[in-house]
Amino acid sequence: MYALTRNLLFTFRQLRRRPAFTLTVALTLALGIGATTAIFSLVEGVLLRPLPFQDADRLVLLGDHLGGRPGMSVRAREIATYSSATQAFSSLGGYITASFELSGGAQPEEINAARLNSGTFLTFSPSSAVSLPRWKTTPVNRSR
Repeated sequence: MYALTRNLLFTFRQLRRRPAFTLTVALTLALGIGATTAIFSLVEGVLLRPLPFQDADRLVLLGDHLGGRPGMSVRAREIATYSSATQAFSSLGGYITASFELSGGAQPEEINAARLNSGTFLTFSPSSAVSLPRWKTTPVNRSR
């Protein structure tokens, strides 16, 4: 224990003599710890934590491969065909993304959105651990 105390005192004495080196070491450690924490938070949130859906391990994404172009989306007619022709899926849902322009103000804004079919809600029925947002409304006084 005596040797450890002497070594720590010597270390702090040396660090106090070289403030630039001490600052460089402290900033390097802080940057390294911060980057490691940020990367772990991202990996844990995206890869390690399970999806908040019932039977999340059974979710699949269907797509077409045409002429070497993988990942083309499936059309609504094809989703209906898959639903009626196979018993492999307990439910099927579809979506298509789109962007719209919201104008009327000083500057138009681009809004990203998605159109869903009704099977999507059945497929992604949330578990009891996930709470859906509740829209708060305030009553409007129209007696003026």
